[in-house]
Amino acid sequence: MAKILVVDDELLLRVMLKDALEGAGHAVVLAENGRVAMDRAKADRPDLILMDIMMPDLDGYDTCKLMKTDPALTGLPVILISATAEPRGVVGRAKQVGAVAVLSKPVPMDKLQQVLAQTLKPSRP
Repeated sequence: MAKILVVDDELLLRVMLKDALEGAGHAVVLAENGRVAMDRAKADRPDLILMDIMMPDLDGYDTCKLMKTDPALTGLPVILISATAEPRGVVGRAKQVGAVAVLSKPVPMDKLQQVLAQTLKPSRP
């Protein structure tokens, strides 16, 4: 299927997402913060990044913005994960920094699979 980089400062959520994604046939790489995510994305070349917004030091918005300006990472699709109750502001800001979608925590696996299928769909010439 796909190689997915999961970025979240909460170990339990990283492990839960890893288990669910691997169960669906994906290869998963983990990162605990935005700085590690930048390094892992360059080293492991994932097909997609699934990243929490609220993280210490370098949050998901800033990490996504940095990735979109780095020539080695600019084409990687990023899906942000939000625990906020105000999705409208989150979605708007996510689009500004280049994210392709936003999912709410707890992440419903059926919705995640749907977004992954749409995002990873091969482009047609």
